Order: sequence, then structure tokens, then C-alpha cells
Amino acid sequence: MYPSRYPNRRRRAATLFVMILYGSACQAWHTERVTPESLLVTRQPAKFRVTRTDGSQIVLEHPVLRADTLSGTVPGPNQQQDVRIPLIEVREVATRGFSAGRTVGLAVGVAAGTFAVILVAVVISCSHTSCFE
Repeated sequence: MYPSRYPNRRRRAATLFVMILYGSACQAWHTERVTPESLLVTRQPAKFRVTRTDGSQIVLEHPVLRADTLSGTVPGPNQQQDVRIPLIEVREVATRGFSAGRTVGLAVGVAAGTFAVILVAVVISCSHTSCFE
């Protein structure tokens, strides 16, 4: 390996890390105020989270409504598994969407972290030289 490639790898790793943080911060589950039937007719989401009457939750991918049953798939250990949930067992459904609060929180956190790193670098640099004379 050439030494000049290490800064590029660090930069790429840092960029990937920030993108993962932003991607996870900008998204959150939002409880829908409509019935699963209405949601599937109006929006047809690729996946949504179902909370059952017993409190358990499951994320259905490619949900469809067949008679009085929600059907979809969930990731299994080797392949997708089919799941069927009777509507009578559904307490609420939630979809993934943009979260302004989480995004602002992440931006403030990243800015504060960057400021702290710069401040520490200045303090360390000034401890070896006289910055304030």
C-alpha cells in the first residue's frame, strides 16, 4: 500500500459513517391515524410496522390486505418468511418517514462534536507554543 491512500480511506470511512448517521437519524416510525385498509389503498407502503393487540411488533415488507388478514413477508435466517395477521389482532400500524427533530438533533450533535475537536486541537497546539502572547 502507498501511504498516500490512507488519508483517502479515512476520508471515505468518515463520509460513510456520517451518511449512515444521517440516514438513520432522518427516518423514524410514525404511527398512522388511519386503518391498515385505508393506508394500503391510499399509499401502498413498501413496508410498515404492525403493533398487535398483545403489544408485539413486526415489520411487514410488501404488505397486502386479503379479506380480513394482513399478509406480508419478514426477513428470515435464510429467506423471506410469509406472515399473516388477522385485522382483529392489529392495534396500530406505523410507516417510516422523515423526522425533523432527529435530523436537527444529529446536526447539532455533529456540529458540537466538530467544535469540541477543533477546540481540543487548539488547546493542545497552544500548550506547546505561546498562542496568547
